[in-house]
Amino acid sequence: MMDLWLAPWRASLSLTASTLEMMLTAQKSIAGARAVPDFQPMDEIKMREAFHKAADSNLRRWGDTADAINKLPDWYRDLSRVPGGVMTDWFDKARR
Repeated sequence: MMDLWLAPWRASLSLTASTLEMMLTAQKSIAGARAVPDFQPMDEIKMREAFHKAADSNLRRWGDTADAINKLPDWYRDLSRVPGGVMTDWFDKARR
């Protein structure tokens, strides 16, 4: 039951960690560019490495999100599996 209550907190923590990680990478690259007197634009190899780092971080965070969703109780996930008409019909009957 605690996993249900902690899932939003873990998701926000994961998002915050991902954002901070990307900000630190950007700050390091800017600081490195300022230290070099002959600043040259990023070449293809550095751009590819930066893209791979960002993609790796993104996949790790989506993995954390998938783990949080898998830890939800079955009754919570069952609500998302029913056809949309069932939920609207149930709601309409309850309103009448």
